[in-house]
Amino acid sequence: MLDINNTETLEIYVLGDDFKFYQNLKYLPLTSYPSNIQSALIVYSLKGKAKLTVHEDVHWIQPKELIILLPGQFVSFSDPSEDFLTVTMVISSSLFSDALSGAPRFSPHFFFYMRNHYWYPQTESDVLRIYNFLGMIKGKVTSQDIYRRELIIHLLRYLYLELFNAYQKEATLMTDRKDIRKEELANKFFGLIMKHFKENKDVAFYADKLCITSKYLTMVIKETSGKSAKDWIVEYVILEIKTLLKNTNMNIQEIAIRTNFANQSSLGRFFRKHTGMSLSQYRMSHLG
Repeated sequence: MLDINNTETLEIYVLGDDFKFYQNLKYLPLTSYPSNIQSALIVYSLKGKAKLTVHEDVHWIQPKELIILLPGQFVSFSDPSEDFLTVTMVISSSLFSDALSGAPRFSPHFFFYMRNHYWYPQTESDVLRIYNFLGMIKGKVTSQDIYRRELIIHLLRYLYLELFNAYQKEATLMTDRKDIRKEELANKFFGLIMKHFKENKDVAFYADKLCITSKYLTMVIKETSGKSAKDWIVEYVILEIKTLLKNTNMNIQEIAIRTNFANQSSLGRFFRKHTGMSLSQYRMSHLG
């Protein structure tokens, strides 16, 4: 079981570049404005509170809450109270993929579901389980076991499968489980979006990467997610533009370059088309 009696000293344990375990961490390794995270985070709040925004959902972290963040989510962290402390794990995208590789039937819907199901209050009995879970992971990270990476993967897989089980019980829109290939294709598509959406906004680019036609990719993504492939690409681009607009240190020209638009005008037209607002209107509305 995790020993949390000492809450004064920050402890950090790492497994190469794949995994970091922080005990008594006050400031989560996230920006104060929404950014597209490339790692997965598992956070258990020991005490205090802080503000967390996932996509556009705002939540104040409370004591005894478990926070689960997935790669590709737009996340920001701010306003921690003086006494805010956590146990936090940062998981590389590679280790995260390996943890999910043992559960190939994960639906793309699960990742959308996790956009607003990322915080979980823990009962007293839950807290004991969490301490045991965190203690086992810490024990493996600090051990000299030859297969400690594999053991950590299995422990993480257990947690993600628990979440997916809860999702299956609650979700009302479930993908047809008969065509696993389409689900796997959709997951690969979303993985590609997370890596390439800033530079590539055309469906044809992603279809080519997946060795299929644009028409077939559009059909599969619409069938598995309820939205077209183009709509998902646009959503990620718009979220990135909004993120950069909230960062007032960047001017419009810099944002256009960062998001691979030819110039400010094309960026402005794209943003207005998909939000109904100009770039300056959106920035002014969020200056507070």
